[in-house]
Amino acid sequence: MTNAQRHRGPDGGGIELVNKQYPTIGFGHRRLAIIDLSEAGYQPMLDVDTGNWLTFNGEIYNYRMLRQRLLSLGQTFQSKTDSEVILKAYAQWGDDFVEFLEGMFAFAIWDVSRQRLILARDPLGIKPLYYWAVQQDIMFASEVRAMLASGLVDRRLSHSALYSYLLYGSVQEPNTLVQGVQSLPPGNILVWEQGQTKMHSYWQLPMPQGDTMLTKPALWDETREYLEHAVSTQLVSDVPLGAFLSGGIDSTAIVALMRKKTELVKTFSVVFSEDAYDERAYARIAARHIGTAHTELPLTGQIVREELPNALSAFDQPSMDGINTYFVSKVTREAGITVALSGVGGDELFGGYSGYAKSLLLEKWGSLLQRLPAPIRAFSAGMLTRFPQRELARRGAELFLSKRHPYFLTRQVFSQQQISQLLEPMFKDELGCWSDRLYRLERETAVYDPINRAAALELQTYMLSTLLRDTDQMSMAHALEVRVPLIDQQLVQYLFTLPGHYKLENHYPKPLLTHPLKDLLPEKCVFRPKQGFTLPFETWLRQGLQDEIKAQFTGATNQIIMPFQAKALANLWISFEMQQISWSRIWSIYTLSHWLREHQIEL
Repeated sequence: MTNAQRHRGPDGGGIELVNKQYPTIGFGHRRLAIIDLSEAGYQPMLDVDTGNWLTFNGEIYNYRMLRQRLLSLGQTFQSKTDSEVILKAYAQWGDDFVEFLEGMFAFAIWDVSRQRLILARDPLGIKPLYYWAVQQDIMFASEVRAMLASGLVDRRLSHSALYSYLLYGSVQEPNTLVQGVQSLPPGNILVWEQGQTKMHSYWQLPMPQGDTMLTKPALWDETREYLEHAVSTQLVSDVPLGAFLSGGIDSTAIVALMRKKTELVKTFSVVFSEDAYDERAYARIAARHIGTAHTELPLTGQIVREELPNALSAFDQPSMDGINTYFVSKVTREAGITVALSGVGGDELFGGYSGYAKSLLLEKWGSLLQRLPAPIRAFSAGMLTRFPQRELARRGAELFLSKRHPYFLTRQVFSQQQISQLLEPMFKDELGCWSDRLYRLERETAVYDPINRAAALELQTYMLSTLLRDTDQMSMAHALEVRVPLIDQQLVQYLFTLPGHYKLENHYPKPLLTHPLKDLLPEKCVFRPKQGFTLPFETWLRQGLQDEIKAQFTGATNQIIMPFQAKALANLWISFEMQQISWSRIWSIYTLSHWLREHQIEL
């Protein structure tokens, strides 16, 4: 299991039988040394005062403050690590200890006196934590591949996870594609005691608090304080640290705040020969304005083709996204950086892309359409379904019929009808059994105004199950730790107490991010055209990669793309060649197929 995760921690590892009598408890660890590089930081870690053990992945950003507080309360330390702070916090505060921690983390503690195992995951789900509990046994790991390496988990496909993947391009938490393996939800603790597991939540998004009495300038000053705190606390490191810089608002804001705290900031941009995807001009503007040591890292279709097998194997859970993070992480790590700050979360929390506008518009239209008599809605949807190849008609039909919040339509890859046509008949009876979680999210987020509701849904679906998972698995494939200050816990809590209307302004992007940092951000980067960080896959897929992928979709290879119907795949490829569908549909099935074959998953 630890060897399967060696890429996450190349600096060392350990295995300890932390409880030799019944119940037998073993801890394993792979180390990526970032804080206190000495042997005192090795894990699994023993608290010599209590006999408790820890295995931990992540960073506790407020560990220095907590360490001083714990010292004043009589705790003693053997190291300068944040790992030991977790053990001492548990010894001092018991079950409430996790509420004192700020950071990104997934860890396990074996409490020797109470003979119980505690698993905990950070509030936003930045670090992954998977578990498998059968009868009285339990296993856990940072990656699903480690669970498979144990030899104890049946390599059987979860039908409901497959369905969620096809709907949204990534497996929706808490599912995994392996039947019986689950993800611990963010902000939750799982306790295993006497063969029984209990789970409880220790953190939730705050409830709305009504309109603020602050003037806008005062509000911007307050927001800036939270932003500065988020970045400054995440600069702690005993190894080289840098940042991704695209020249967009999010990454530029982070780098500008880093520069206020440190003299030398190293920044990195991936550049392309394809002009439509290349952002080097804006990254250069930002780097010159802020004053960073900037490096441009060229990426070509040939490099991608040569490295693609390794990139696909880096997926612990497949995704239609994520391949971009693999390559930017690879070149950044090769440049000597171990820790990088990223702008992940800026769009989702600060209202920064067209998805918000689409969601709000669809919510308005969906509400109006639901007032129409059912026969009229059914007739209208039927008329639209006569044009199955037209994406706008398909989404319009779903808007007439669906009772789900329209936000989910903006993130949908395949419709339920398309999934039924793609999959073998054996799967159709189980489609949708996972969707109770989405209905629960709809109920829980109904307390927010439309803008904050869209942000809450983004945070708990797309960000959690796609952006954060992809960021972790693809960066850690290169032993690069990526930190995400724009979803700092305190900052997130603060933003959700503000009414949504502060987050959108006509003709001014991300006002709660740009107004507070107006003196730091170059105007050309603030008012530039919106451009997401994507690779030129449309071009590459239709050129260098086309023959290989086409052979699988059209049956010209012995590699069968399970669990799909051959005719449906062939038709999908024809639609792609006719430019009726985007490359993302093809790519999502290709990456899924590769993952199922590589991990020998049975249907």
